[in-house]
Amino acid sequence: MSVLDKNKIDGIGKSESDNKVALMIADHLDWENELEHLTLLQDKINAYLSFIESGQIYNVYPDAKSVDGFIIDLRFRYKPTENCNKLLEFFRKSTQDLNIEFELHES
Repeated sequence: MSVLDKNKIDGIGKSESDNKVALMIADHLDWENELEHLTLLQDKINAYLSFIESGQIYNVYPDAKSVDGFIIDLRFRYKPTENCNKLLEFFRKSTQDLNIEFELHES
């Protein structure tokens, strides 16, 4: 699974450092076609947010009922562009009330 699989969760588990559920997005794409890549990433993040907000996460991962929040853990193979960082900042601001954090990792 990857950023290309919009309606699939790439990985899910309990955070090691705090009482949160981490949802991983595996992004292996380069930034040659930045607009297409940003669109795919936006669609994937929106699907994850819907998964959380709808409560579907509790059916799939019952341990999520007792957590303090969620982490969307983005795993990039290629360094995110400035526009990607702007998109992620928009998501950070718009999800603060939902106790959703974003963590970025580059390989």
